[in-house]
Amino acid sequence: MKVITSRNNERIKDIVRLRDRKSRTESGRFFIEGIHLAEEYIRNCGFPLEVYFTEKAYNSYRDFFASLPDDILYSVSDSVFEKISTEASPQGVLCICKSDLFEQTLPERGSFLFLESVRDAGNLGTIIRTAVSLGAFGIVLSPDCADIYNPKTLRASMGAVFAADIFVPADFKKAVIKAKEYGKVYATALYDNSLELGRFEVCKNDSFIIGNEGQGITEEIRSLADNTVIIPMTGKTESLNAAAAAAIIIWEMTRSYNGR
Repeated sequence: MKVITSRNNERIKDIVRLRDRKSRTESGRFFIEGIHLAEEYIRNCGFPLEVYFTEKAYNSYRDFFASLPDDILYSVSDSVFEKISTEASPQGVLCICKSDLFEQTLPERGSFLFLESVRDAGNLGTIIRTAVSLGAFGIVLSPDCADIYNPKTLRASMGAVFAADIFVPADFKKAVIKAKEYGKVYATALYDNSLELGRFEVCKNDSFIIGNEGQGITEEIRSLADNTVIIPMTGKTESLNAAAAAAIIIWEMTRSYNGR
Protein backbone atom coordinates (compact mmCIF):
# COMPACT_ATOMS: atom_id res chain seq x y z
CA MET A 1 0.00 0.00 0.00
CA LYS A 2 1.25 3.46 -0.91
CA VAL A 3 0.41 6.74 0.81
CA ILE A 4 -0.23 10.08 -0.96
CA THR A 5 -0.67 13.29 1.03
CA SER A 6 0.13 15.96 -1.58
CA ARG A 7 -2.56 17.41 -3.83
CA ASN A 8 0.22 18.16 -6.34
CA ASN A 9 1.26 14.54 -6.70
CA GLU A 10 1.49 13.55 -10.39
CA ARG A 11 -0.85 10.61 -9.96
CA ILE A 12 -3.45 12.92 -8.46
CA LYS A 13 -3.08 15.41 -11.32
CA ASP A 14 -3.47 12.52 -13.76
CA ILE A 15 -6.76 11.45 -12.15
CA VAL A 16 -8.13 14.99 -12.40
CA ARG A 17 -7.30 14.99 -16.12
CA LEU A 18 -9.48 11.89 -16.55
CA ARG A 19 -12.55 14.06 -16.01
CA ASP A 20 -12.08 15.08 -19.64
CA ARG A 21 -13.34 12.72 -22.36
CA LYS A 22 -10.33 13.35 -24.57
CA SER A 23 -7.95 12.40 -21.78
CA ARG A 24 -9.93 9.24 -21.05
CA THR A 25 -9.82 8.27 -24.72
CA GLU A 26 -6.12 8.99 -25.17
CA SER A 27 -5.03 7.24 -21.98
CA GLY A 28 -7.40 4.28 -22.27
CA ARG A 29 -8.45 4.75 -18.66
CA PHE A 30 -11.40 6.09 -16.65
CA PHE A 31 -12.36 6.31 -12.99
CA ILE A 32 -15.31 5.22 -10.90
CA GLU A 33 -16.32 6.38 -7.43
CA GLY A 34 -18.10 4.71 -4.56
CA ILE A 35 -18.07 1.23 -3.06
CA HIS A 36 -21.03 -0.04 -5.13
CA LEU A 37 -19.49 0.81 -8.52
CA ALA A 38 -16.16 -0.57 -7.36
CA GLU A 39 -17.75 -3.88 -6.34
CA GLU A 40 -19.74 -4.10 -9.59
CA TYR A 41 -16.64 -3.45 -11.67
CA ILE A 42 -14.64 -6.12 -9.85
CA ARG A 43 -17.49 -8.64 -10.04
CA ASN A 44 -17.83 -8.23 -13.81
CA CYS A 45 -14.40 -7.11 -15.00
CA GLY A 46 -11.75 -8.06 -12.45
CA PHE A 47 -9.42 -5.86 -10.42
CA PRO A 48 -9.01 -2.18 -11.36
CA LEU A 49 -5.60 -0.71 -12.12
CA GLU A 50 -5.48 1.43 -8.98
CA VAL A 51 -7.68 2.08 -5.93
CA TYR A 52 -7.54 5.35 -3.98
CA PHE A 53 -9.21 5.67 -0.58
CA THR A 54 -9.39 7.70 2.59
CA GLU A 55 -8.70 6.39 6.09
CA LYS A 56 -12.42 6.60 6.91
CA ALA A 57 -13.32 4.52 3.85
CA TYR A 58 -10.65 1.96 4.73
CA ASN A 59 -12.11 1.54 8.20
CA SER A 60 -15.66 1.29 6.82
CA TYR A 61 -14.90 -1.28 4.10
CA ARG A 62 -12.04 -3.35 5.52
CA ASP A 63 -13.24 -6.61 3.96
CA PHE A 64 -13.38 -5.00 0.55
CA PHE A 65 -9.82 -3.66 0.73
CA ALA A 66 -8.54 -6.94 2.20
CA SER A 67 -9.71 -8.69 -0.99
CA LEU A 68 -7.56 -6.47 -3.24
CA PRO A 69 -3.89 -6.81 -4.20
CA ASP A 70 -1.74 -4.59 -2.00
CA ASP A 71 0.17 -3.11 -4.94
CA ILE A 72 -2.91 -1.35 -6.39
CA LEU A 73 -3.89 0.38 -3.12
CA TYR A 74 -3.25 4.09 -2.51
CA SER A 75 -4.18 5.68 0.79
CA VAL A 76 -4.80 9.42 0.40
CA SER A 77 -5.59 12.27 2.74
CA ASP A 78 -9.07 13.78 2.88
CA SER A 79 -7.72 16.88 1.14
CA VAL A 80 -6.30 14.83 -1.71
CA PHE A 81 -9.51 12.85 -2.16
CA GLU A 82 -11.49 16.07 -2.21
CA LYS A 83 -9.42 17.13 -5.22
CA ILE A 84 -10.00 13.95 -7.26
CA SER A 85 -13.65 13.36 -6.38
CA THR A 86 -16.58 14.54 -8.52
CA GLU A 87 -19.22 13.49 -5.98
CA ALA A 88 -21.17 15.88 -3.76
CA SER A 89 -20.95 13.38 -0.88
CA PRO A 90 -18.00 11.10 -1.66
CA GLN A 91 -17.60 7.72 0.03
CA GLY A 92 -13.84 7.95 -0.16
CA VAL A 93 -13.27 5.18 -2.72
CA LEU A 94 -12.06 5.83 -6.29
CA CYS A 95 -10.82 3.25 -8.81
CA ILE A 96 -8.83 3.73 -12.02
CA CYS A 97 -9.88 1.23 -14.69
CA LYS A 98 -8.96 0.34 -18.27
CA SER A 99 -11.47 1.56 -20.84
CA ASP A 100 -11.51 -1.52 -23.07
CA LEU A 101 -14.85 -2.96 -22.01
CA PHE A 102 -16.77 -2.76 -25.28
CA GLU A 103 -16.66 -4.32 -28.72
CA GLN A 104 -16.95 -2.67 -32.13
CA THR A 105 -18.25 -5.61 -34.14
CA LEU A 106 -21.74 -7.00 -33.66
CA PRO A 107 -22.07 -10.75 -33.04
CA GLU A 108 -23.40 -13.00 -35.80
CA ARG A 109 -26.93 -13.07 -34.38
CA GLY A 110 -29.12 -11.34 -31.84
CA SER A 111 -31.42 -8.41 -31.15
CA PHE A 112 -30.19 -4.92 -30.37
CA LEU A 113 -31.20 -1.58 -28.94
CA PHE A 114 -29.57 1.08 -31.14
CA LEU A 115 -29.00 4.50 -29.60
CA GLU A 116 -28.29 7.29 -32.09
CA SER A 117 -26.84 10.54 -30.70
CA VAL A 118 -28.18 10.13 -27.15
CA ARG A 119 -26.19 13.01 -25.68
CA ASP A 120 -27.35 13.20 -22.06
CA ALA A 121 -25.10 11.08 -19.84
CA GLY A 122 -27.86 10.55 -17.29
CA ASN A 123 -30.25 9.30 -19.97
CA LEU A 124 -27.63 6.97 -21.40
CA GLY A 125 -26.78 5.48 -18.03
CA THR A 126 -30.45 5.02 -17.16
CA ILE A 127 -31.19 3.31 -20.49
CA ILE A 128 -28.30 0.89 -19.97
CA ARG A 129 -29.44 0.12 -16.43
CA THR A 130 -32.98 -0.55 -17.64
CA ALA A 131 -31.81 -2.76 -20.51
CA VAL A 132 -29.61 -4.88 -18.25
CA SER A 133 -32.35 -5.15 -15.64
CA LEU A 134 -35.11 -6.23 -18.03
CA GLY A 135 -33.50 -8.12 -20.89
CA ALA A 136 -30.43 -9.69 -22.39
CA PHE A 137 -29.68 -8.03 -25.72
CA GLY A 138 -26.95 -5.86 -27.19
CA ILE A 139 -26.84 -2.08 -26.85
CA VAL A 140 -25.30 -0.33 -29.85
CA LEU A 141 -24.13 3.28 -29.55
CA SER A 142 -23.39 5.74 -32.31
CA PRO A 143 -19.93 7.35 -31.89
CA ASP A 144 -21.49 10.70 -30.92
CA CYS A 145 -23.46 9.36 -27.97
CA ALA A 146 -22.56 10.54 -24.48
CA ASP A 147 -19.37 8.96 -23.18
CA ILE A 148 -19.93 5.61 -21.49
CA TYR A 149 -17.05 6.44 -19.14
CA ASN A 150 -18.46 9.81 -18.10
CA PRO A 151 -18.92 9.76 -14.29
CA LYS A 152 -22.58 10.79 -14.76
CA THR A 153 -23.21 7.86 -17.13
CA LEU A 154 -21.57 5.44 -14.72
CA ARG A 155 -23.53 6.74 -11.73
CA ALA A 156 -26.84 6.63 -13.60
CA SER A 157 -26.18 3.06 -14.72
CA MET A 158 -25.48 1.96 -11.12
CA GLY A 159 -22.77 -0.33 -12.44
CA ALA A 160 -24.96 -1.95 -15.12
CA VAL A 161 -22.44 -0.70 -17.70
CA PHE A 162 -20.07 -3.41 -16.51
CA ALA A 163 -22.63 -6.18 -17.04
CA ALA A 164 -24.04 -4.94 -20.36
CA ASP A 165 -23.27 -6.15 -23.88
CA ILE A 166 -22.37 -2.77 -25.37
CA PHE A 167 -21.07 -2.17 -28.89
CA VAL A 168 -19.62 1.10 -30.21
CA PRO A 169 -19.09 0.49 -33.94
CA ALA A 170 -17.06 2.89 -36.03
CA ASP A 171 -19.83 2.81 -38.65
CA PHE A 172 -23.24 2.98 -36.97
CA LYS A 173 -25.09 2.74 -40.29
CA LYS A 174 -23.39 -0.53 -41.22
CA ALA A 175 -24.27 -1.94 -37.80
CA VAL A 176 -27.96 -1.20 -38.37
CA ILE A 177 -27.77 -2.87 -41.79
CA LYS A 178 -26.08 -5.89 -40.19
CA ALA A 179 -28.91 -6.22 -37.64
CA LYS A 180 -31.42 -6.43 -40.51
CA GLU A 181 -29.87 -9.77 -41.44
CA TYR A 182 -31.13 -11.19 -38.13
CA GLY A 183 -34.62 -9.70 -37.92
CA LYS A 184 -36.64 -6.54 -38.46
CA VAL A 185 -35.37 -3.16 -37.32
CA TYR A 186 -37.87 -0.60 -36.00
CA ALA A 187 -37.17 3.13 -35.69
CA THR A 188 -39.02 5.15 -33.07
CA ALA A 189 -40.40 8.03 -35.13
CA LEU A 190 -43.79 9.65 -35.75
CA TYR A 191 -45.16 9.16 -39.27
CA ASP A 192 -48.70 8.67 -40.58
CA ASN A 193 -48.01 4.99 -41.17
CA SER A 194 -46.07 4.36 -37.94
CA LEU A 195 -46.96 1.19 -36.07
CA GLU A 196 -48.21 1.46 -32.48
CA LEU A 197 -46.02 -0.31 -29.96
CA GLY A 198 -47.95 -3.20 -28.45
CA ARG A 199 -50.14 -3.71 -31.51
CA PHE A 200 -47.74 -5.80 -33.57
CA GLU A 201 -45.62 -8.86 -32.92
CA VAL A 202 -42.01 -8.30 -31.93
CA CYS A 203 -39.87 -11.33 -32.70
CA LYS A 204 -36.78 -12.56 -30.90
CA ASN A 205 -34.15 -11.13 -33.25
CA ASP A 206 -35.88 -7.81 -33.94
CA SER A 207 -34.14 -4.56 -32.99
CA PHE A 208 -35.16 -0.97 -32.18
CA ILE A 209 -33.55 2.41 -32.77
CA ILE A 210 -33.91 5.33 -30.34
CA GLY A 211 -32.74 8.77 -31.39
CA ASN A 212 -31.46 12.03 -29.97
CA GLU A 213 -33.39 13.64 -27.13
CA GLY A 214 -34.35 16.70 -29.16
CA GLN A 215 -33.95 15.80 -32.82
CA GLY A 216 -34.88 12.14 -32.83
CA ILE A 217 -33.47 9.72 -35.40
CA THR A 218 -31.71 11.10 -38.47
CA GLU A 219 -33.38 10.52 -41.83
CA GLU A 220 -30.37 8.50 -42.99
CA ILE A 221 -30.76 5.98 -40.18
CA ARG A 222 -34.58 6.04 -40.22
CA SER A 223 -34.57 5.12 -43.90
CA LEU A 224 -32.80 1.86 -43.06
CA ALA A 225 -35.57 0.67 -40.72
CA ASP A 226 -38.23 -1.80 -41.81
CA ASN A 227 -40.92 0.26 -40.06
CA THR A 228 -41.32 3.27 -37.80
CA VAL A 229 -42.92 2.85 -34.38
CA ILE A 230 -44.68 5.16 -31.94
CA ILE A 231 -45.56 4.74 -28.29
CA PRO A 232 -49.33 5.33 -27.85
CA MET A 233 -49.91 8.49 -25.79
CA THR A 234 -52.85 10.58 -24.64
CA GLY A 235 -51.77 13.65 -26.57
CA LYS A 236 -51.67 15.76 -23.41
CA THR A 237 -47.87 15.90 -23.60
CA GLU A 238 -45.66 16.39 -26.62
CA SER A 239 -43.18 13.60 -25.94
CA LEU A 240 -41.51 11.34 -23.40
CA ASN A 241 -38.05 11.67 -21.91
CA ALA A 242 -35.61 9.55 -23.93
CA ALA A 243 -34.89 7.24 -20.99
CA ALA A 244 -38.60 6.80 -20.25
CA ALA A 245 -39.38 6.03 -23.89
CA ALA A 246 -36.50 3.56 -23.98
CA ALA A 247 -37.81 1.81 -20.86
CA ILE A 248 -41.19 1.22 -22.52
CA ILE A 249 -39.56 -0.12 -25.67
CA ILE A 250 -37.19 -2.33 -23.68
CA TRP A 251 -40.14 -3.77 -21.75
CA GLU A 252 -41.96 -4.54 -24.98
CA MET A 253 -38.85 -6.17 -26.42
CA THR A 254 -38.27 -8.40 -23.41
CA ARG A 255 -41.99 -9.12 -22.94
CA SER A 256 -42.24 -10.36 -26.48
CA TYR A 257 -38.97 -12.26 -26.45
CA ASN A 258 -39.78 -14.05 -23.19
CA GLY A 259 -43.50 -14.62 -23.86
CA ARG A 260 -44.67 -12.49 -20.93
